[in-house]
Amino acid sequence: MTPPPTPLRTRPWSAWVLAVVEAFIAYQAVAGGIALIDDRWEMSREWLQRTPFDTWTGPGWVLITLIGIPQALAALVIVVVVVDARLAVLAGFLAGASLLVWIAIQLALLQVFFFLQPVIAVAGLIEIGLAWWWRRRIDARRTA
Repeated sequence: MTPPPTPLRTRPWSAWVLAVVEAFIAYQAVAGGIALIDDRWEMSREWLQRTPFDTWTGPGWVLITLIGIPQALAALVIVVVVVDARLAVLAGFLAGASLLVWIAIQLALLQVFFFLQPVIAVAGLIEIGLAWWWRRRIDARRTA
């Protein structure tokens, strides 16, 4: 038997914190993607040697598409869409995992360390932790 959808007012604090983290990361990914596309940061093109890109425009669009949009959608599932909370938990896990994969691929391709890489990896772990915490609450409520 499937539990009824979880109303927004019953979302735990971990869900709201997860939504804020996802929204913040989405905003930063879009802003960072635009900055890469505009070459606002004037990053070295030498870093792109091991990638299929000649300019930072491609990585900017990839950042927006693969990180910014999914993070925003994950936050929207929590805040706007009243659905079974397990879907939002799954979105939180996937959003966090996507950040870890993003950093792993970035390190493998660029082979350059940048101070934000560990920060982004920790943000991904925080998202996974919040989703896990929320999932435990759902499981505890179901067994009670």
